[in-house]
Amino acid sequence: MPSLAVGLVVTALYSLWSWRQWARFEVPSWDLGIFTQIFRAYAELRAPVVPIKGPDFMILGDHWHPLLALLAPAYWIHPSGLTLLIVQALLIGVSVTIVTVCAVRHLGRGSGIAIGVAYGLSWGLQSSVASQFHEVALALPFLAASLSALVRRDHRAAALWSLPLLLVKEDLGLTVTMIGVVIAIRGARRLGVGLAVGGVVAFFLTTNVILPALNPDGVWDYADDSIVSQVFSDPAGALSSLFTGFGNKLVLIVLVVAVTAFLALRSPLVLITLPTFAWRLTSDVPFHWSLDWHYSAVLMPVVFLALVDALVSSPTWKARAPWFAGIAVVLALVVTIQFPLWKLTDGEYWTPGSRPEPAAVALAAIPDGATVVSDITLMAYLAPRTEVYWMGNDNPVPEYVVLFQGAGIYGGDPPESAEAWAEERFPGEDFTQIVDADGFLVAEHTP
Repeated sequence: MPSLAVGLVVTALYSLWSWRQWARFEVPSWDLGIFTQIFRAYAELRAPVVPIKGPDFMILGDHWHPLLALLAPAYWIHPSGLTLLIVQALLIGVSVTIVTVCAVRHLGRGSGIAIGVAYGLSWGLQSSVASQFHEVALALPFLAASLSALVRRDHRAAALWSLPLLLVKEDLGLTVTMIGVVIAIRGARRLGVGLAVGGVVAFFLTTNVILPALNPDGVWDYADDSIVSQVFSDPAGALSSLFTGFGNKLVLIVLVVAVTAFLALRSPLVLITLPTFAWRLTSDVPFHWSLDWHYSAVLMPVVFLALVDALVSSPTWKARAPWFAGIAVVLALVVTIQFPLWKLTDGEYWTPGSRPEPAAVALAAIPDGATVVSDITLMAYLAPRTEVYWMGNDNPVPEYVVLFQGAGIYGGDPPESAEAWAEERFPGEDFTQIVDADGFLVAEHTP
């Protein structure tokens, strides 16, 4: 089947990228370490407590993604952070297959394959893979299945496929609401209104009841990230903040729909992007407006299936499908030059780089089962076999401290020794540095 082939090729491509990133010890954030601890907990049939976020921190009080537990069997097979990255590539590949099947069914084999390829190479997916594993990867197949059902006017299937999104991330409740709105617009009013109301109720209960109940501080941690939270306390400041980063926000909006040559705007399915745009554009966190990270991944299946829906909506546009599908592929390839996959064309990216050898020395110095305080660099590599804490939290005294001077997170000059850093961080405790290998530092607690 050509649709399956497209999905497999995209899976292989992102798996290859992830393997190179993992092998070169390129670590964009602490998130892969967090999710590795989550998967380890589920695989060991424990509650998802994540020490990286803090001692005894229940991660379901941070973000609501209990459906991740279904992926735990993959971790049983190979307990590693790399496993999560391959799982993410597989989830993306499944969504690519679903989008391609839908496009082939409605537009023909050539146009459908082209749209599937364009979606698979879209910048939002590339940025998501480059930022390593996040729960939104699990949303992609469900979104693709739900929106594919909308394209073929199977409203009941669209509603059912959207429901698992409520267990993937808290903000997706509002995405489910907009799927309900589109279903209502398309004529299934009772079903659409019911789904829309259900999405709002789910979002409210998750953010106001479930997350605060499970959070150590009794709050939804991300409520204050939005400019909306300032409206009553400082209306003028909130309005001013809304226009902060206006240029970046405009680029984000334009580029999301530009990948479909703006044809996605002809379909009501594009309305499903609004909740994600709303929370991102009203956020006071600059990362949320950028083209990097994983935040745009959920927008990609929406706009590409909106493209299919737009082309199907009239015989005239459908007849031009090969042209628009070709444009979408060209745009995806051109944009790729500025996005992560392009690194695979760089011969340097296929070399080990400077980190693996000294990193291996640091990892070898830490025994299984040890407690470790670390910066972000080796967290995901240590998480399957040790109890890792992030250096920025108030942690119990660890058996080992692991630092990488090139982590790029220290602001000023990085620590000159792990021993000195640890003894300053844990007054009255003695540490001895046992590894100093090309910037990788390990100190052992000496009671």
